[in-house]
Amino acid sequence: MAIANQGYRRDLNLSETENEQEAISNLMGTGIDADIRYLQNNLRNVSRVPFNNVDAAGFFSFAEDKTLAIQSIASDESPDDPNDTRVRVTLTEPYLLKGGNLVEISIPDTSAAFVLNGQYVVSTISTDLTIVTLFKNNLVYVNSNVPLSGVSFTHKAENIFTYTDGDIINLSENVTFNITSGTTTLASDVTYYVIESNGINKFKLSTTENGTSVLPTSGVSGGTPSNFQFIRQDPVHRDQILFFRYPEIQDNDFNYLGGNTINDTITSSQSNIESAEYFTTKKYRGDKTLVSTDESIKYEGSIVLNDPNNYNSTSDDVLNVGVEGSPAPGIYIGGTRAFSSDNNPWGKEGVKNTVGSALTTSSEEVSIGELSFLDGSLLNSSEEGSMIIEGIENDVADVSVIASSFTHKIPIKVEDANGNQESYFLLVSDT
Repeated sequence: MAIANQGYRRDLNLSETENEQEAISNLMGTGIDADIRYLQNNLRNVSRVPFNNVDAAGFFSFAEDKTLAIQSIASDESPDDPNDTRVRVTLTEPYLLKGGNLVEISIPDTSAAFVLNGQYVVSTISTDLTIVTLFKNNLVYVNSNVPLSGVSFTHKAENIFTYTDGDIINLSENVTFNITSGTTTLASDVTYYVIESNGINKFKLSTTENGTSVLPTSGVSGGTPSNFQFIRQDPVHRDQILFFRYPEIQDNDFNYLGGNTINDTITSSQSNIESAEYFTTKKYRGDKTLVSTDESIKYEGSIVLNDPNNYNSTSDDVLNVGVEGSPAPGIYIGGTRAFSSDNNPWGKEGVKNTVGSALTTSSEEVSIGELSFLDGSLLNSSEEGSMIIEGIENDVADVSVIASSFTHKIPIKVEDANGNQESYFLLVSDT
């Protein structure tokens, strides 16, 4: 017989005590067997949530209600209270509903079973995840086979869980998603990491910690099968046990509401959460794989455009695709490079002083600040400077103009030699 706290004979291999708990207590002290029972298999702890939806940007989202296909609905008298009704919903395929989840039954009012309409808290679900048991208080309605025409059964969106960046995730089975170029499959034997989580109800997955999304940032849909599960690894390590501390007990005068009512505190907390969620979408974030905005950006100071590959030194590379598959660095408007300015870039078309020559731009929206028609003097000896309008003489007595033949008008100011200005409209046509 082994003596408590003094060990065993090694050559007998603990055979002196057949009871494992007693053997461990003899080795390590009374009570250690209970501690080990709590810690056993903690490295294998996992938690599961069912797939809800994937949006076009590749986020797994839990902000939407999910309609579940059902095979049957039956109701009978509650075994616990004869004044209540027990409702059993049989799902077409297994789905991980849990006790406490919120679901909703919707039945057309043309059916007598519409009295079962409403939201329910899930009471129990069968081990094969197909039969959901619900209870409706203060109603007795017995129907072993509720007609399913027009009936829907919905799992309501609940923000009661959150995955955070860095969480380790596996999938319960291989899942295929539709993407713009075809399909892509996430495998159950691959370890994924949560990225770009909003801390409330959506996140993306990556094959590396802080990596890029396994799904594209646009054109994502589907999810086949649609009832798979996310499995989060929740191990308990030695350091987590060593550093565990019981919360401090507050004195009786402690007021965590700060003098407000519970409703005021909840309202204020909800407002703060929504404000924080909104403003995080308006900031540039380092944890995003794609940063974009459709809002105007205002800045002070100058912008420096670097050209490390010297695309600007070769004219063909300025507007055309460069050696590495991208045009020269710069600001582009409607596919046209605007160089260091955001003004509309203009260019000459045709041969000067010939029919068909024109100023052109490929910008989508054209704006003109000031258009000057000067006196026609030469800027230098090689080319003419300003525009010359010929054929207008002082003796022109009558000019007949059909306004409908023009498509556009440009406001201009005509100035005489004394500096006096008069406003006119220049009628022009796009042909």
